Amino acid sequence: MDFLRSILPAGLSDMENYITKSVTRTSLLGVCLVVLLARWILTKRQLPPGPWALPIIGHYKLLLDPKIHEACARLSDRYGPVVTVQFGPTKTVILNTIETVMEALVKRRADFAGRPPVPSGMQLSEGGKDILMAQYTPTLKLHRKIAGSALRNYLKGPRLQAAVQDSMGQFLKLVEETNGKPFVPHAFVDLVLFNMLCGVCYQKIYKFDDPKFKHYADIDNQYTAEFGMGLMEDLYPILAKVWPTQRYKKVVWLFGQLLQFVNEELEAHKRDFDEGNIRDFTDCLILARKEAEKEDDPEVLSQLTNVHIRQTISDIFLGGLDTSRFTIQWVILYMADNQHVQRKVQEELDRVVGRDRLPEVDDRPYLPYTEATLYEVMRIASVVPLGMPHTAMVDSSVGGYTIPEGTMIFINHWALHNDPRHWKEPSKFDPERFLNSDGTLARKPESWLPFSAGRRACIGESVAVPELLLIFSILMHQLSIKLPPGVVADYSPESSGVIGYTANRYKIVAEKRF
Repeated sequence: MDFLRSILPAGLSDMENYITKSVTRTSLLGVCLVVLLARWILTKRQLPPGPWALPIIGHYKLLLDPKIHEACARLSDRYGPVVTVQFGPTKTVILNTIETVMEALVKRRADFAGRPPVPSGMQLSEGGKDILMAQYTPTLKLHRKIAGSALRNYLKGPRLQAAVQDSMGQFLKLVEETNGKPFVPHAFVDLVLFNMLCGVCYQKIYKFDDPKFKHYADIDNQYTAEFGMGLMEDLYPILAKVWPTQRYKKVVWLFGQLLQFVNEELEAHKRDFDEGNIRDFTDCLILARKEAEKEDDPEVLSQLTNVHIRQTISDIFLGGLDTSRFTIQWVILYMADNQHVQRKVQEELDRVVGRDRLPEVDDRPYLPYTEATLYEVMRIASVVPLGMPHTAMVDSSVGGYTIPEGTMIFINHWALHNDPRHWKEPSKFDPERFLNSDGTLARKPESWLPFSAGRRACIGESVAVPELLLIFSILMHQLSIKLPPGVVADYSPESSGVIGYTANRYKIVAEKRF
C-alpha cells in the first residue's frame, strides 16, 4: 500500500481509499471462497458415494427403470451399502443393507423420522394430516397411539376372524363358479380385501356385483397405475403450483374419489354413533374425539378434527387394501407354481384344523409351515420395494457418511430381502428358511423387514400378519390351485417402482377340496 501512495499524485486520497477498500474486499472474498471450497471438499468426501448425475435432470434412466429397487441394489456393488442418487434436482440416499437401515431407523430413529413434504403427499393428505405422510410431531404421535390402540383392541380374534371369513365366503363361491376353467384371480382378491377392510373400518360387506364395490375397486386400480413410478411434480414442486401435468391432476382426482368414500362412511358413523356399541375402527376414532370433548382439551381436539380422522381411516383402509391385495396376488401365483409347497401347507392345515371347519385365528401357533410360507412370499415379492420415504430431521450420519438435514432417504426392502449375506440362494422360493430344524417357526431373520422399523414402522403390522395368514389358510384349506396346462409361471410384475410391486394378470385353475 505504501507503494501505491508513493505513485499517487497528491490530492487523490479518494482513489487511495477506494483502492484500499477494493483490495480488502477482494481479500475477504478470496478467504470466503477458500473456506467454502474447503468445506465443500470435506462434505463431498463424507456424503454417500453414487454415480454421476446430470444437473437438474438427475438419474432419469434409473427413475424410469420399472425395477428401480434392483437397480439401486446393484449400485451397492460399486458404491457400498449407502448410495446417493439424484432424482431430478434432489439428491436422495438409498440404504441397501439391514445394518445401515437399523443404524438409521433404530439407533438414530429420532434423526430420520421425518417425511418429505412433496406436493403429492401434501395434497393427498390434506396438508400432512394423516399418519403416513405427516411430519413427526405431537399430533402424529397422538394419532399413531389412538390408531394403534384401536387396531390392537378392536381387532382381537373373533372380530378379525368374522371379517375374513365373511369376505372369503364370497371368494370361494366365485371360484366355484369358474367350473375348473382358467381365470385371472385379481378381481376376486380385490373383493376379499376390499370387504375385509370394510369390515374392519365400517362393519360392511359388499357383493361382487355391487356397483359401489366395482366403482371404488376400479378407482383404486386406476390410482395405483397412474401413481406408478411417482409424479413429475414431486421432482419439480413448482410444477404443482404453476403447471401441473394431466397425470398429477388425475391422481389427485382419483384419490379424492377414494377419500369421498371414506368421508361418507365417517359421516354415517357419526350420525348413528353409540358409545355403548363400538362397532369398528371408525367408531374407535369417533370415541377418541368424544372423550377429548368431555375432557374439554382444546389441544387434543385441534389434533382430532374431521380431517385428521378421515385421513387416519384412509391410511388404514387404503394402505391396508393395497399392500394386502398385492401380497395375496403373489401368494396365489407362488402356490400355483410350487405344488410341493402347496401340498405341505394343505397337509398341515388338514392335520391341525381338520375338514369340518375353517381355519381360525387361534390356529396360528400350530401352523408354522403355513406362516413360514406366507413370510417367504412377503420376502421374495416385496410389494413396496422402496418403502415410504424418510427425511433427515437434523444433520446426521449413516455408515460413516454425513446425511444433511432435509435429505430424502429410501429403505430398499427388496435389497434387504435378497441380500446373499443373509439369505442362501435368495432367488429360490423356500419357506423352510423361516423354520427351525424341528419344524417350529424360527425367530424372524434380521434382514426380513416388510413393515419397516423405528418411529415410522407400519402401525398395521399387528393386524396385517394374522389377517393375511387367515386369508391364506382358508384359501389353501378350501382350494387346490395350479397353472393352466402348458403355462409357465411368469413372475414379471404388472407394475413396479415407488408405489407398489404388483403381480401380472396371470391365470390359474382352482378346484374345491373336500
